[in-house]
Amino acid sequence: MEDTSQGLLTAELDHVNDETAVLRLSGEIDLSSVHVLGDQFEAIVAQHLPDVIVDATAVTFMDSTGLHALVEGKRALHESGTRIYLVPSSQVRRVLELVFPDPLFASRVDSVDDALAAIERGSAET
Repeated sequence: MEDTSQGLLTAELDHVNDETAVLRLSGEIDLSSVHVLGDQFEAIVAQHLPDVIVDATAVTFMDSTGLHALVEGKRALHESGTRIYLVPSSQVRRVLELVFPDPLFASRVDSVDDALAAIERGSAET
């Protein structure tokens, strides 16, 4: 388990198994803390994991820099072949829906358990 704490954002990467990890975010994602999120996405890309769940249920605030970091992280993960599942807080969901009326994260789910079940269903189909 890797723990990175800077200012108002805590990001913790927990490996579920060799192929899946959960990035747990807590606090505020803004200009002063967004580098923590970017660093975590870079580390995940380097690990070449097939599936990553971003648990943002404890994110209490996200501004445009946080949104940009989330979008860039999604892009980088997809380019590396990693599927990303987003579990947003109501704040994160609100920002995403305001900026992207159509879902940006096709695999947005309501809980980490839902994401793990979706991954399991996908594994069973392959």
